[in-house]
Amino acid sequence: MGKLDPRAYRKIAFVLAAAVLLAAAACSSSTPPPQPLVMGAIYPLSGSQAQGGKEELGGLQAALAVARRRGDLGGRQVQLHVMPVETPEGAAGAVDRLIDQYHVQLIAGTYGSTLAEAAAARADARHVVYWETGAVADDITQRRHWVFRTVATGMNLGRTAVDFTKSALLTPGGSAVIVNVNDVYGRSVADGEVAEAAAQGLRVAARIEYDPLHYDADAIARQVGAAHATWLWDVSYIADGIAIWRQVHEQGIPLRAAVGTSSAFCMDEFGTTLGSAAVGVFAADKPDGTINPSALSPAAQALLAQARGAYGGELTIPAVAGFVGGWTLFHDVFPRLPANANAAAIRTAAQAVDEPAGSQINGGGVRFEAGQNIRAATVVGQWQPGPVMRVVYPAGYAVAAPL
Repeated sequence: MGKLDPRAYRKIAFVLAAAVLLAAAACSSSTPPPQPLVMGAIYPLSGSQAQGGKEELGGLQAALAVARRRGDLGGRQVQLHVMPVETPEGAAGAVDRLIDQYHVQLIAGTYGSTLAEAAAARADARHVVYWETGAVADDITQRRHWVFRTVATGMNLGRTAVDFTKSALLTPGGSAVIVNVNDVYGRSVADGEVAEAAAQGLRVAARIEYDPLHYDADAIARQVGAAHATWLWDVSYIADGIAIWRQVHEQGIPLRAAVGTSSAFCMDEFGTTLGSAAVGVFAADKPDGTINPSALSPAAQALLAQARGAYGGELTIPAVAGFVGGWTLFHDVFPRLPANANAAAIRTAAQAVDEPAGSQINGGGVRFEAGQNIRAATVVGQWQPGPVMRVVYPAGYAVAAPL
C-alpha cells in the first residue's frame, strides 16, 4: 500500500479532532432529565374536619392536574402520597411514615391548625419541607426553618374582622365581646382581634374562652349577653359555632353585628343548618372562588376557570386555599428545582418566589418572609337572604354590599 500524502494526514487529524470536540460539546450541553419527585400530603379525611380536609386536598390535586396539563412540571413526574389523619399525634406519625417509607422531601397539609402544628414541628425537626395550605395558627411557621404557609395567619384574620368592624360597623362608644376556642387556632385569631382593637381604639368588653370538646353553648351565650357589647367576634369550629350562635339568636341578645372567622361561620353547613337565623352574620376568612373577578389579573381569571374544571365545580374556601398552595409549588417552585431536588433545594426555590397581588386565583400574591406568605388574601363575607354567603369586604373583592 502506498504512503498517504502529509496533507491527507492533516485532513484526517482535523476531522477526528472536530468529531471529538463536537461529541464533547454535545455531552457537556445535555441536561439530565428531572428525577421523579415524591411528596406527601396529610389531611383530615374523616372526623369533624373531614369536609374541609377533603376540599383542600381536592384543590391541591386540581392544581397538580392543571400544572401537568399545561406542561408546567417540565417533564418531572410528581407522585403524591396521601395520608389521612384526625389527631395531632396522627399527623406527627404520618410525617415520620412519609419520610421513612417513601423518602419524601416535601409534605403538604393539613387544613386544621392543631394537626398542622404537630406536623410542622415534626417535619421541621427532620429537615423536610412542610407546606401548609390552609391552617392559620401563627405558631405553625414561627421559629422554624423548613415550614412554609401560603394562606393568611390567624392574626391576619383577627385583624381583618376588627378592620371591617371599624370601617363598616362602627357605632360611637361601642365595644366587642370575643368568644374563642382555647387552642392554637382560636387563640391566634382572638389575639389578633385584641391587638388590632387596641390599635384601632376599640374596647373589648370581655373575652370568653372555651374547650370545643366540652362546652355549654347556653352558658356561653349568657356570658355574651352579660358583656353588653355592640359586636361579637367569634372564633369557633363548626359544631360549637352553630350551637353558640343558635343560643345567641334564641336568647335575643342585642348585637349590632356578629363577625365569625374561618372553620365555622363561613362554611356552607353554618347557613344550611341555621337557615334564616344565619342571615346577617359576617365571617372573616380566606377567599373562595366567587370573589370579584376585578381582584384577579387576566392570567389569574383564566387560571380560575381551569381550576374549576379540574376541581369539578365551584371552589370552596378550602379548595381555593389548597389550589393556591399547590399552584405555588407546581408552577412557581418546581420549575426552579435542579434535576435531583432535595429539601434544601425546595426551600431555596420557595424563598425566591415573588408573585404580585392579584396573580393567584384568590386575589392574593406570594412572597415568603420567615416561611409566611405576606401577600395572602383575606376577606369578609356575609350570610345574605337565601341564605347565601357573599363577599362584602374589602371593596376590591366584594360582590355585594353588607346588609
